[in-house]
Amino acid sequence: MDRRSAIRNAGIAGVLATGIAPAVHAQAAIRWRVASSFPKSLDTIYGAAEVFAAQVKAMSGGKFEVTVHAAGELMPAFGVVDGVQQGTVEAAHTAPYYFFGKNECFALGCAIPFGLNSRQMTAWMFEGNGLKLMREFYAKYNIISFPGGNTGTQMGGWYRKEIKTLAD
Repeated sequence: MDRRSAIRNAGIAGVLATGIAPAVHAQAAIRWRVASSFPKSLDTIYGAAEVFAAQVKAMSGGKFEVTVHAAGELMPAFGVVDGVQQGTVEAAHTAPYYFFGKNECFALGCAIPFGLNSRQMTAWMFEGNGLKLMREFYAKYNIISFPGGNTGTQMGGWYRKEIKTLAD
């Protein structure tokens, strides 16, 4: 399975898990705006959100339409969590570690340098109560999180200054 299929399937499973899909047929059309932290030029990551939106529309017979907006179109790339919290948009497509400054726990919901690989992260999320713990954490921010893919282990690290020598 390629990365796009995995991301798409995880997103579809997330929508189905919420119970939204059956309710769509009994309601008027629903339109959600998704603010992404990613530019359109990142076609694999941003494109996954577009594939997700197309699948939601197809599965709902057009009664649930998700429009994805690239970073900066509706709000700054790093303002998408605030946008969801404030009700400016219905959803965000982002990497949680971008919000490390709000709370360090945001970093635990995605790939971090020297962290879990994709299999370990998936096992932790779905077999080790990671998703339950992350949802309890996100509830403090009035947000529900759905895993939407996995990019694998981050290369390198995050440092305060450039590493040039062993002494650094």
